[in-house]
Amino acid sequence: MITSCGYSTSVFAVVIFMAAQPKAFAHEVEQHLGAYRSSEGESRAMARFDGRADTPVMAAGSLSANFNLGATVEKVRYEEWSDNKYMSTHFPEGQRVDRSFSGDSTWTFNKGTEFQVGGGSSGDGITRTVSRTVGLGQWLLGDQLRLGVKAQMSDTRRPADSKLDYDSQTIFISDKVSSQTGTISAKAILNPLTIVTADYGVTQSTERPVLRSYSAGVRQFVPGCACAFHGDAARVINLGKLDTNMSTGELTGTQVTLAYLQTLAPATHARAAYRFAREDEFSRAYGDHLVFGADSYTLALSHEESKARIRGAERPLTMDVAATRYIHNQGAAATTFEAGAGVKF
Repeated sequence: MITSCGYSTSVFAVVIFMAAQPKAFAHEVEQHLGAYRSSEGESRAMARFDGRADTPVMAAGSLSANFNLGATVEKVRYEEWSDNKYMSTHFPEGQRVDRSFSGDSTWTFNKGTEFQVGGGSSGDGITRTVSRTVGLGQWLLGDQLRLGVKAQMSDTRRPADSKLDYDSQTIFISDKVSSQTGTISAKAILNPLTIVTADYGVTQSTERPVLRSYSAGVRQFVPGCACAFHGDAARVINLGKLDTNMSTGELTGTQVTLAYLQTLAPATHARAAYRFAREDEFSRAYGDHLVFGADSYTLALSHEESKARIRGAERPLTMDVAATRYIHNQGAAATTFEAGAGVKF
């Protein structure tokens, strides 16, 4: 859910927002390493690889395509795992390896119509999720407004399980979960300095009531200080009839992220961000109102060396580091750190 800790904070998107500029390079490869440590004895070591290739399909430029590949390997270790039934049953040594792979492609027609297709797989050797995505986007009003629709389907296989809830009802955890998500999105470039976004999504799952999500964001560049402000807000509503195939209660969630981005030098950028996240759960057993929340603080730095010599050629090389501190309302805390490099050619 939205209060979980992990590597999903996009802390490396630290380049100051400006209108898109033509690039002399067509491909990019990135490698990141990271670590996570919580006060509850959970630690993670992560390695992530991302690759991107842009290809002109037609000489006239009316059709182009880009291809993206990503892979992440994460070693997870728990100091105290005996109370965690899943870990103690399948990973008796208290550690596991999570792996995820993804690939997608976007085909652009006449620089205005975009068709997207992709998929991915993730799992730890016991539980596995496979997803497929297809989408369509269209730029309008002289490339100032983009409207998009996207559909995603996912299937999760996991060990079947059961547990006794607080009201002495047995909760059954199915060995298969399927979900379908539809999203409508809009992006408007109001002027060369301002972008606003809005999204609405609906998710239907075999183990949960219908989930509805709403989000909006703004990107504002301030040329006087070579800085930018980002703001994003999201709301999820997962309310409906519950039965004994559902391990959690009705859920609602709110997340707000504020970020300040600053150019320190022509090729060096910094980012400071704060995220507020809150989740309200109404338990299936008695309808108790449980509140889970977390504040997170991120600092990130990115630098691009435009003339790095790699294998006898000069390549743009980007180096970045980021750290995030999470503080939960139940007294737990966690810290993540990532460092990486990317080369364009």
